[in-house]
Amino acid sequence: MSSTPCGLLVATLLAPAMLPGQTGQFVVRLGRDTLAIEQYTRTADRLQGEQVIRTPRTVHRIYTVTFATGGGVQRFELVTHNVSGAPGPAETRATATFLGDSAVATVPRGDSTRTVRAKVGPGALPYLGQAFGLVEEVTRRARAAGGDRYTTAMLPLGDTEPMPVTITRRGSDSLTMMLDGIGPLRARVDERGTLLGASGIGSTAQIIVERVQGIDFSTIGKSFASRSLGTLSPADSVRANVAGAALSVRYSRPSARGRVIFGNVVPWDQVWRTGANEATVFETSSDLVVGGTTLPAGKYTLWTIPGRAAWKLIINRNTGQWGTAYDAKYDFARLDMKVEALAQPVEQFTIAIDPQGSGGVLKLEWERTRASIPFSRK
Repeated sequence: MSSTPCGLLVATLLAPAMLPGQTGQFVVRLGRDTLAIEQYTRTADRLQGEQVIRTPRTVHRIYTVTFATGGGVQRFELVTHNVSGAPGPAETRATATFLGDSAVATVPRGDSTRTVRAKVGPGALPYLGQAFGLVEEVTRRARAAGGDRYTTAMLPLGDTEPMPVTITRRGSDSLTMMLDGIGPLRARVDERGTLLGASGIGSTAQIIVERVQGIDFSTIGKSFASRSLGTLSPADSVRANVAGAALSVRYSRPSARGRVIFGNVVPWDQVWRTGANEATVFETSSDLVVGGTTLPAGKYTLWTIPGRAAWKLIINRNTGQWGTAYDAKYDFARLDMKVEALAQPVEQFTIAIDPQGSGGVLKLEWERTRASIPFSRK
């Protein structure tokens, strides 16, 4: 957690708990910050849970899943309370009815509602961000099905397409989960598939999930009301005019949050999106020479391969994609970057363009690392 009033509380929460039957509590963390807490009760025909999540604003969610005799979902209801005092309604309600291979959802839209129909296929489950009582339904089903691979689908309320979910068995007590593009999450489970914990470090998720017991859900939830985390990786841009060339970078800025970044959150020797969320975009109005390579005027995406001793900057011709959708066939160039250690750590990932005469330097800084490359106008 990021502030001291609940520090002692959370320190006691994060020890893995013994399986408490058909009830459970989860804590979801991103580095030192607690993103969400959750508790749930599962009976033969119902899953009821509540969650306090702190991003972008703090909300209290109450969800209910009703199951048919055969175990399929009949109905999903979600009630969301705005407890942070942010603009918007104090309470919203959404529902989804599952029948056969389709689902019909009614979700808030301003002061009214809208109806959304989706093809989901048999066995689909509802999805709610950071709600691991729902994810545990998948791990239990995967365990019951046996085998090394299990696939299903989960539907976020209001979406017209479900997201595919793949569970791969890794051992007697471990498995890997891919929730569409979220993951992989490396999970620990018991013999019934009960979710004991999960880690997304080094993946697109980056979260740590712990099953806990005995937390004072109400007290901690209330303490989060005035301490929203905001957008986890806010969008930003940098612009510069270098020798008459208009340059811009659009990117998202994750924060370190007490984590070891390079070699952990960002693995060594793998393509990194160089930011978060959408792919980082670089645009130039004039031809440049970047690291000795001529770069025609235009729009590109920037990717990197961080290494212990050296970095590569990848300039890619494809644009408009999510930051996990890198495709090497569109690479324009792979260029060597200068890497140096910083005396003071940089908490939030930062891209800068420093003009110098007829050119300049493109700099990437995070944690205690700076990677840079020179450029000039051609």
